[in-house]
Amino acid sequence: MRAAAPSMTSTRPRIARLTGGAKRFACHLTVHLTVTAGLALTTIALPGLLHAQDSQQDASLPTALLANGVSFDGEMLVATGDVEVLYDGTRLTASRISYNQTTGALSIEGPIRLTESGSDTVVLASAAELDTELQNGILTSARMVIDQQMQLAAARLDVIDGRYLRLQKSVASTCEVCADRPVPIWEIRAQEIVHDSEARQLYFTNAHVRIMDVPVLWLPHLRVPDPTLERVNGFLVPEVRTDSTLGTGIEIPYFITIGDHRDITVSPYLATNTTTLNLRYRQAFTNGNIEINGAVSDDDTTGGLRAYAEIEGDWTLGNGYALDIDLAAVSDTSYLSEYDISDSNYLKSTVNLSRYRTGEAIDGEITYSRYLGDGTNNENPTVLGEFLYERYVQPWSLPGRLSYGFTASSYYRESNEDVDGADVLRLGAESTWSGSKIFNSGLRLDNEASVYADAYFIRQNSDYDSTVLRGTASAETKLSWPLTRSTASGASEILEPILQVGWSDSVGGSVPDTDSLFIEFDEGNLLTLARFPGADRRETGLTSAAGLRFSHYGPQIDYAVTLGRVLYLEDTDGYSTSSGLSTTQSDWLLAARMAFNDRLSLYNRLLVGNDAEMTKWDTRLDYLRDTYSIGTTYSYVIADAVEDRDEPINEFALDGEVILADNWTLTGEYRHDFENDEVTRAKLGIKFQNECTRVQIGLTRRYWDTDDLDPTTRVTFSVGFGAFATEQSKASTCAF
Repeated sequence: MRAAAPSMTSTRPRIARLTGGAKRFACHLTVHLTVTAGLALTTIALPGLLHAQDSQQDASLPTALLANGVSFDGEMLVATGDVEVLYDGTRLTASRISYNQTTGALSIEGPIRLTESGSDTVVLASAAELDTELQNGILTSARMVIDQQMQLAAARLDVIDGRYLRLQKSVASTCEVCADRPVPIWEIRAQEIVHDSEARQLYFTNAHVRIMDVPVLWLPHLRVPDPTLERVNGFLVPEVRTDSTLGTGIEIPYFITIGDHRDITVSPYLATNTTTLNLRYRQAFTNGNIEINGAVSDDDTTGGLRAYAEIEGDWTLGNGYALDIDLAAVSDTSYLSEYDISDSNYLKSTVNLSRYRTGEAIDGEITYSRYLGDGTNNENPTVLGEFLYERYVQPWSLPGRLSYGFTASSYYRESNEDVDGADVLRLGAESTWSGSKIFNSGLRLDNEASVYADAYFIRQNSDYDSTVLRGTASAETKLSWPLTRSTASGASEILEPILQVGWSDSVGGSVPDTDSLFIEFDEGNLLTLARFPGADRRETGLTSAAGLRFSHYGPQIDYAVTLGRVLYLEDTDGYSTSSGLSTTQSDWLLAARMAFNDRLSLYNRLLVGNDAEMTKWDTRLDYLRDTYSIGTTYSYVIADAVEDRDEPINEFALDGEVILADNWTLTGEYRHDFENDEVTRAKLGIKFQNECTRVQIGLTRRYWDTDDLDPTTRVTFSVGFGAFATEQSKASTCAF
C-alpha cells in the first residue's frame, strides 16, 4: 500500500511543502491507497493547513513526499514505509520520517540514502536530524561515496548550508571494503574531513595515511580534489627511476591550472647524476590547441646545462585552411636518448599549411632536420620545403577526369662542400587524364595519360648544370577482370587477373636524386608507372606488369593474396638493388594479409629474385586473446650502397601483454639483430591496478653502443592511489 498527495495546482504527486523559519507549512494532502482488489481514493484536508503560498518562489519548488502510510495528529506528521522526499533537486529515502510542525524539524530513521540531482555524491546513514530544506542537519553512522570511486565513513556527518559535508572521526579510501576484506590496501584516517561540494575539494585535519593498516605518514592538514574534479592544482603521481647513466632519482610532477583553457605541469627530477626540470604547457583555443614540452638538465655527463624543447600545435583557420606545427630543438645529440625522450636519429621541425576540399588540394610544408647519429651526414638536406596545388575537373567534351597542378620543392644543406652540400630548387607543373570503362563481360579497362614539366636550379654540385629543364610524358593502360563468387559458408571471393602496359619518356638534362632514394615495391604500386616516391626520378621506356589477386571475405576470416612482377624493355636507371626493380625483370612480389575473427591479423610482403634469393621480407603478426596479446615483426633487407646500407637488415621484434591474474598485467618487448647476433632492446614491465591502487614497475635495457651513447639500463617505479591516480576507475564496492 502506498499513499501520495498531489498539489492543488499540479498533476504531479505532492503531499506537503516542508518549509522552515518564517515560511509556512501549507499543503493540501491527498492520500492514494492502492490495494490488490482495486483503487480507493481518499482526500484528507489537514485542518488549518490550507493556505496560500508565501511567495512565488515557494510555489515553484518541486516538493513531494511519498510513503506507504501517513498520519497527522495536528502537530506531528509521520510517514512510514518506503518514504521518499523530493525537495528542490534533493532526494532522500528512509524507512520513517517525522515532521514537527512547531519546531520545523525532521527526524529520520534509516537506512537513509541522500542524493542530489546533478551530483555524483551519495550519502548513507542510519539516522538523521535535518531541517525541512534538507540543507542543514546531522547524520549518524554515515557513509559517503563520491563518483563511485571514493568512500568516506564517519560516526557523525554534519550537513552545512547544503554545500559542506563535515565528517568527524572519519576514514577515506578508494579501495574495496567487504566483510571478508575489512582492511583496505590504503586509507586516510582523519580527525575531521570536510567536503566542499561547490569547490569539489576534500580537506583533512590530523590525517594519518595507512597502507595495509600500517601508519606510514602523518599530516596536520591535507587538501585533495574529489574524484569529480578533472583539473585542479596539485601533485600528480610521482615516479622513481634508476638509470645506469643518470643514477637513481625521483620525479614529482605538479599540475597548475591557468584558467579553464590553460595549464602547466612542472616536474622536478632529482637523481644522483642529474638535476632536471621538466615543463609542459598546454592551451586550448576556439580554433586549435598548442602544447609545449621541454626540460633543462644539469648532470655529470657533459659538465654544463643541457636542454630540449618541443612545440606542437594545430589550428583551423578561415576558408578551410589548417595549420600544423611541430618544432623541436635540443642542446646535444645524445640528450634525447639518455633521458628516454626519443630514440630517433633525426630531430625534425615542421610547419604545414593545408586545405583539402572536394576536387582541390593545397599543401605546403617546411621541415628542418638535424642529424643526431654518429659523425656528420651532409648528404641529407637540412631544410626541406614542399608545395602542392592540385585540382580535379570533369571536362565537358572528354570522358573521364582531368587533374592538373603545380608543385615546388627546395632542399638546402648546411655543408659548403661540392656535391655532398648541393642545394636544389625545383618548380613543376603536371596534368593527368584518366578514364575507365566496364564491358558487359565484366572486363574493366583503365587508361591514364600524364605530362610533367620541371625546372631545376642547382647550387654547389659540379656534376650537374646549374639550371636544368626536364619534361616527361607517360601513358598506361590497365586491363582487369574481377571474377566473383559466393561460397556455401556465406563468404565472398574475388579472383582478379590484371595486366598493365605503360610507356614514358623524358627529355632534358639529368638532376641529382634527393627525394627518390628509397623505393618500396609493394602491391600498391605494382600496376602503376609512379613507383618513385618523388619527382627527381621518373620511369622511362616501355614497361608492363602482370598480377593476380585473390580475396576472400567471410563471416570469420578475411584474407587476400597478390602475386606479380614488372617487366622492362631495357634496364632502368634510378632503382636501387634492394628495391627489386633494378633489372629488366623485377623480383617477384608476394603480398598477403589475413584477419581472423578480430583476433589474428597477418601482413606479409616478400620480394624474391629469379635466383630464388630473397631481396626483402617484411611480416607482422598480431594475436589477441582475452587474457593475452602478442605481436611479432620480422624485417630483412639486403645491403645496398645506394641506400647507404653497408650490411643487411635482419631484425626480429616481439611485444606482448599477459594478464597474469585479476589486476596483474605483464608487458614485454624484445628486439634482436640477427646480422650482428645481438639484442638491441629489451623491456619488461609489471602492473597491478584495481579500483584503489596502481603500481607499475618497468625494466628497460638499451644495448646500443655508439660514440655518443653507451648501453643503458633503466628501472622505473610509480604508485598511484585510486581517484588520485592519473588513470581512474570506478570502485566495485561491497559496502555500497
